[in-house]
This record gives sequence, structure tokens and C-alpha cells, in this order.
Amino acid sequence: MTANSSSLDRFHEPATDDRWWTETCWFSFDQPGHDLSATFYPLFRPNLGVCSLAVYLWDASAHEPWRIRYRRFLWHLAMPDTDLTELELEGLRYDCLEPDRRYHVMYDDGDELAVDLEYTGLRELWIASDHPKGGHTDQPCSVVGTVRLGDETIDIDCLGMRDRTWSPRSDNRRGGGTGYTYGIGSADSQFLMLTSLDGNHGAHTEGVFRGYLVRDGEASPLESASRRVLSRHNGAPLELEVSGTDQAGRSFEARGRSRNTFANHATPGSFAWMSMFEWDTDDGVVFGQDQEVWTPDMLGRHLRGLEADLEA
Repeated sequence: MTANSSSLDRFHEPATDDRWWTETCWFSFDQPGHDLSATFYPLFRPNLGVCSLAVYLWDASAHEPWRIRYRRFLWHLAMPDTDLTELELEGLRYDCLEPDRRYHVMYDDGDELAVDLEYTGLRELWIASDHPKGGHTDQPCSVVGTVRLGDETIDIDCLGMRDRTWSPRSDNRRGGGTGYTYGIGSADSQFLMLTSLDGNHGAHTEGVFRGYLVRDGEASPLESASRRVLSRHNGAPLELEVSGTDQAGRSFEARGRSRNTFANHATPGSFAWMSMFEWDTDDGVVFGQDQEVWTPDMLGRHLRGLEADLEA
């Protein structure tokens, strides 16, 4: 752990006594060669004194939680005694090696899974919001290390994303949907967009979350964005078209196809299709993710309509 760790690396003091005050610290990676993706997702509810832990690894062989390569979802764990800079939670360990930039992520589940990864930010932390009542940060990273799945050891050398959130987040949420979509080419070429979901179309949304474009090393917030689902498989987005314009007046377009998909019911109020995407962009082929996040009531009502709309 670095002694002078950034306050954004540490737990935030709850800004309210709302029982749904929530803090998250998410790490992920997508390795195209194996079409292997991973998510490490602890979620903390300090006002209730509990937290949860989700660790999932999946590839193109399956999307159901009970069939993917590895799954572990633990709820109602006690809040940890350690800070996020040296977190220890049910086999997961986070160590901050360099504030806002380098992190050691380890996970141990005996014979089933062992993870030893180092995350290094490709560029400075993107701070979408740093308000005590609600904030969000994103950082594309290089990811290097090893994953042992059963008897198979996989060398990891790819790109991934990490983010942090803190705000009230009720498990009783209804009637909503958001697209979280990104592509990472290098430190100098990236996009991330947040879109509302209106059927198979989505438009730019702004609040605590905000998207951005990085081109030729220059980063700028998005002014507008569009996400359109072209086809689906088992309900999940299979092909997408995205576009946007940033505040510097630059535009981008990308067309992508999923390389894998995972059906992730992350909390009672949030279901997400999480998919590795290969993008054809203005700057060449890049990889990233699309996360189509629904409140379960919305997905249940609209899934048949989403598929019928594409068939019309």
C-alpha cells in the first residue's frame, strides 16, 4: 500500500444516513485470444454494516451464471476492517501500489481459481464526478498477470477497466435502463459512453456518469452519443452501432460485435448483459465492453418487444 494514497482510492464517508448508501470498486479485463472476461465487484453498504462480493469469469462457451467458467456471489458479508487501499474480503485482496494508477488484484478460491494481476492506468483517472453526495471515476488499464482456472493456467496481458462509485443506490429501483459502453485502443485512443435505453436505441445521458473521447492523446467529455442494437442473441446485444461528439467538436463512430456475453444479476435492482465487444472504429480495431443494464422489471416487460423490433 502507498502511504499517501489518494482519497479517491479510499472509502468515502457516507454523505447521508440513507440505508442504501452504496460504494463500489470494480476491476475487469477482456482478453481477446481466449475471449475471456472477468469482473471483480465488491459492493459496500456501510450504513447497513454489510457488503457483497461478486467474482465471475466467462468466455464464449456460456452466458448463464451456473454455466460460465467461474462464479461466486456472496451477499450480507460484514463490512471489512481494512480500507480499499488494502482490502481483504473473502479471498479477494486489493493493494494500491501507486495512487490513482497502479493496483495489485489477487483472489484465491483454492483449487477452483487463483488470480494474480497488476492493473496500471493507461492515462490519468477520469473523474466524472467527485461530489461527496455521489461520484464516479473510470480508468482504462493495462492488465498483466496470471489466472489459474482449475488445472489451467492462463497468462493475462490485455486491457481492462476499473471504476469507483459512491451514492445512494436503492435495491427497489424500477423502470430504468442504461448502456455503459467503451472501447480501448491505447492510452491515446479510447471512448466511453453512457446512454439511456429506449428500446434498441439509446441517447447520451449525463449526471454522475459522463462519457468521454480520447483521440491523439487528448481527452474531452462527450456532448452527444448514440447507441443502437442491430441484432440480439438469447436476448443480449450481439451487434451494435455507436457514435458520439465530444466538447472539442470531434466525432467518432464504431460498429461492434460481441465476443462473449454474461447474464449478470448484480443486485436485486440491477441486471446487466455484460459482453466483450470487438469494435471497428475510426482508429482501427479495438476491444472493450458493452453493459446493457436494466432494472429487472423493465427487462422482463420489454425483452420480447426488443427482439420483435429487430425482426420487423
